[in-house]
Amino acid sequence: MIWMWIVAAVAISWLFCRKKVAWYHYIWMLLPIEMYGVNIAGAMLKPYMIFGLLIIITCFTKGKGTRIPIGIFFCAFALMVSDILNGLVTASIMQHVMFLFILYTAYSYVLLAQEDEEFLDSMREVTVATTIGYGLVFAIAYTLYILRPDIPGVYTTDRYSTGMVLRFLSTGGASIVRFRGFCIDPNSVVTTLIPGMAFSLQYLIYEKKNIVKNSLAVLLYVVVMITSGSRMALICTLLMAVIMLLAGYKLAENKGRWVLLLILLTLGGTIIGTLRFQTIANSLSEFMGSRAGLNDKAGRVTIWKYNISWLANNGRLLIGVGQNQIFKLTGMGKECHNTWLEWICGTGILIGGGIICWFISAPLRFARRTKQLGLTQYMSLLFAYVTTAVCITTVDNITNSVLIFLMIVFNYGNITSSKSVKSKGGK
Repeated sequence: MIWMWIVAAVAISWLFCRKKVAWYHYIWMLLPIEMYGVNIAGAMLKPYMIFGLLIIITCFTKGKGTRIPIGIFFCAFALMVSDILNGLVTASIMQHVMFLFILYTAYSYVLLAQEDEEFLDSMREVTVATTIGYGLVFAIAYTLYILRPDIPGVYTTDRYSTGMVLRFLSTGGASIVRFRGFCIDPNSVVTTLIPGMAFSLQYLIYEKKNIVKNSLAVLLYVVVMITSGSRMALICTLLMAVIMLLAGYKLAENKGRWVLLLILLTLGGTIIGTLRFQTIANSLSEFMGSRAGLNDKAGRVTIWKYNISWLANNGRLLIGVGQNQIFKLTGMGKECHNTWLEWICGTGILIGGGIICWFISAPLRFARRTKQLGLTQYMSLLFAYVTTAVCITTVDNITNSVLIFLMIVFNYGNITSSKSVKSKGGK
């Protein structure tokens, strides 16, 4: 039954993608499917991996992809060394193979997309359509959970069973219900829709295009974000919206209209907050307080400090212990609940730190490369990347495909030469 929901999400996304785009861009529509796939010889092949194989093969038939960039080469070599030093743990090797496969798929994607004069516009079109398509299916699924939770594929109490709504015990010991879509963890589902939401915000604030469609994308994202219970996503999204609004004022020709808009938004928020203060306060308290706090006994910061201390005290800080192995070794028995810390715990501070720096430096290098063209065209892309990178500080997900694809686009994508950018770059 879960595959019926998946097919519906992909089909609706495709219907909302009105503009004709090159076929390889449709891989963005498959990235939200993280938990499900086809099992072949014990390996889980997810839909975007199968589609990615087609992209890789196409690259080779066109004589591309045979030369591996130095960054990807050193990353693969470093991960191989890490696994050897940590005793060739199968689970760790599989994680690294999957990471490298997504990395190379993303690289093959940008190689094909270099032929596309509308690379950035095509990315926008597909990611916005994906946010709407999956958002609609997710909103319907959550509504059905409220009305009839017994419908197959909607609700589960087992983390590893099919079900878009998950009831489980949080790190604080409380029984909670959170929406997770087609991901194993509720904190991951939001990251799959962030690029489309960021592009929609850009359309609404700067370009005022397709107001109904982009408003729907933002609204559906907010619904998924709230039902997922991701506190980090809520904070990051609010910051993104505020910064984009302020940047819109700075870039606007009619600053008076922007001042009026900001005043109206502030006034509207103040009125609603005053009239519904108790309801909002109770909702926020329940949303933020239903799980362990950062510094509680089972809180995120407590787990992070404990795992790092264990590595330091046991002489494993330099080389790590292998990916997804730290919880088996510590007395606390907790995973990192932080993708970046998981890199350190899995591969050590040298290799893990190098990979983290690679991810951090990607948008910085991209910003320098596009400085002469102006950042307005790329602001949504940068915000999507930063928001996703911050959101995964609350979940172990080194194979987050959205972040990897965005990082590769920043490092190797040729989107600055696209037709749309050339025509708008001077603004």
